[in-house]
Amino acid sequence: MNTSIDRLIALDFDGTAAVYEPHLAMHPGLVDLLAQLRGVGYGWVLNSDRCSETLVEIAGMLPQESRPEAVLSAQRFIHLRTGSGAYEPLQPWNDSRMALHRGLWKSIEPFFAQWQRDIEADFTIRDRVVNDMVFAYMVPEDENPALRERMRSCIRAWPAAQLSGNHEWSFILHADFSKAALLEQYCGVSGIAREKIIAVGDGFNDITMLDASLTPHAGCPADACPEVQAAVRAGGGYIAGGSGPEGTMEVIRFYHGMLGS
Repeated sequence: MNTSIDRLIALDFDGTAAVYEPHLAMHPGLVDLLAQLRGVGYGWVLNSDRCSETLVEIAGMLPQESRPEAVLSAQRFIHLRTGSGAYEPLQPWNDSRMALHRGLWKSIEPFFAQWQRDIEADFTIRDRVVNDMVFAYMVPEDENPALRERMRSCIRAWPAAQLSGNHEWSFILHADFSKAALLEQYCGVSGIAREKIIAVGDGFNDITMLDASLTPHAGCPADACPEVQAAVRAGGGYIAGGSGPEGTMEVIRFYHGMLGS
């Protein structure tokens, strides 16, 4: 059995790989599939907008032999798995991302109070996180398009800022941050070729890592957001018949069949 890693599966977490009961964790059937594929040369990474600490905790619940090779978080940070199964930050990459973030926040943070007043006057706020790392809002799904246009208008004067989000959240990031940038950096460190990547996601923030210019093997579950389905379809990728983690497993099996064992 070949245990060396020359192929990579990049997975979003929420909506793609997660279960929420009895606690937040990786879908067990998906974990089993990833363990099987490790034996024929596949490694895998989590690429999620959740914070590093949460993703490392989720990875740490898995058996060491089943843990991801790396945790890619918040479209900016990379933590690599060590021989002991723990995760260590990739420096100076992470420091460079923080420097970009701090520079942007220094410019826009003075406007946060006014932006918050305007947003909260006009939208149904389900949740918010506004601090020195995050400017993010959750509203009902039908209000998301209008909220995102409002937030884009807030940052229009700053070319270094962009809007990102998933099914529920909309948030502001530095324009250099993306899931694709993280995945490219990790592959540069690990030596994985782009044509050997399988990428699966379901939210607006996953589109960059599902682009055909990054990997020809991109896919999404059936319940991915319309923007993701359109992007996958445009790139000749695979849209699963199943939803959530079941759909993710379908995508992986489809591309594994193409790449061969």
